[in-house]
Amino acid sequence: MAENNLRKARIAVVGAGFAGASAIRALPPALRRETLLIDRNPTFDFAPLIHEVAAGRLHPDSVGSHIPPPHTRECEFLQTNITALDLERKTLHTTPGSDVEYEYLVLATGSSASPPPENLSPHFRSFWSLADAVSLRDTIAKVWREKNGATIAIAGGGTTGVELAAEMAHLLKYLKRRTSRPAEAKVVLLEAGDRLMGWLEPHFHRTATSALERLGVEIRLDSPVEEASEDGVKSGAEWVPANIRVWTAGHEISGPAAEIPGGRDAAGRLRVDERLTVPGHPEAYLLGDAGVYEDPRHGPLPPTASVAVQQGPYAARDIARRIRNPKTKRPKFDFFDRGYIVSLGPDNAAAETLGTKFTGRAAHALYRSVLLYYLKDRGGRALTAADWAMERMGRLGF
Repeated sequence: MAENNLRKARIAVVGAGFAGASAIRALPPALRRETLLIDRNPTFDFAPLIHEVAAGRLHPDSVGSHIPPPHTRECEFLQTNITALDLERKTLHTTPGSDVEYEYLVLATGSSASPPPENLSPHFRSFWSLADAVSLRDTIAKVWREKNGATIAIAGGGTTGVELAAEMAHLLKYLKRRTSRPAEAKVVLLEAGDRLMGWLEPHFHRTATSALERLGVEIRLDSPVEEASEDGVKSGAEWVPANIRVWTAGHEISGPAAEIPGGRDAAGRLRVDERLTVPGHPEAYLLGDAGVYEDPRHGPLPPTASVAVQQGPYAARDIARRIRNPKTKRPKFDFFDRGYIVSLGPDNAAAETLGTKFTGRAAHALYRSVLLYYLKDRGGRALTAADWAMERMGRLGF
């Protein structure tokens, strides 16, 4: 290969999400200048808040930010797609046909939405990105104008489905108050398992079920979707009318992380070692959704932002230690369980933190505080806070 097609980086960070960005922030300035950040997109979507965009409570610009600032004040940014990873040669192949050689690799490419089964796919919209949220918002507005109502079926009772169902229920109540004619407005949440958010403590299922039912959401457990059309979905023997259908069930691993050989869990995540590196390749860290670490105290860590933002700084500190002294003793990754928070609408949430479970406005205040902290720049924080302050004045797009 021609030399001018070869780029070299001491540290290559692939993916500018929670894990990748937090790793770069934790690197010493001198090492940041030897780091190449690679992402296929020029912007980063703050996924934990896209359900509020879909409900018209947040402007899309409040939760989307350009990747170069503030994370590349000192490191170089390359917008491209990784087509292949050669762990043996420590080389990344990119879309233009160039190679990137690295000494250390931080692979934090995340996950993507699992598509519906082939027979259902034409009749469902995905809900994973900021673009999906804007499209859903615009569709609801259009359907409401044309049909004077909307029935929204959400397939998938994980955290995404629960948070979206709560937002949609509040939105439909808002739209009903604004119309002088009788309007059909309903949200149906379909979950194939026997409880909502099955990977979390039962506290979250109980709290979410109670809150959603008070909002008028129809919850159907043990109800996998079997058929669908433009008029609704079939779950079991019953047909559920729905002129808007959203798929929020599951995620999958794609890109270079999916091609690495090794043991995987049921979700397809590659098992990493106690220092978050690919077995047999101590120079390659696999962070975030694409990898799974079996914590001695907590078991397999879930694919959440709260895990990713601890993994990034650990990897950065470990790389810095190894560069300073290759023979240094390296501590293992130690996860601190800060708990979880699930939004249940504009003024409610379910939370568990430091062993304490609570709900309501206090939980929602904590939810907003945490998300504001993790927004990537001051501009985004200011815009989001301003949107929240003005949310009672109306809904964007409606």
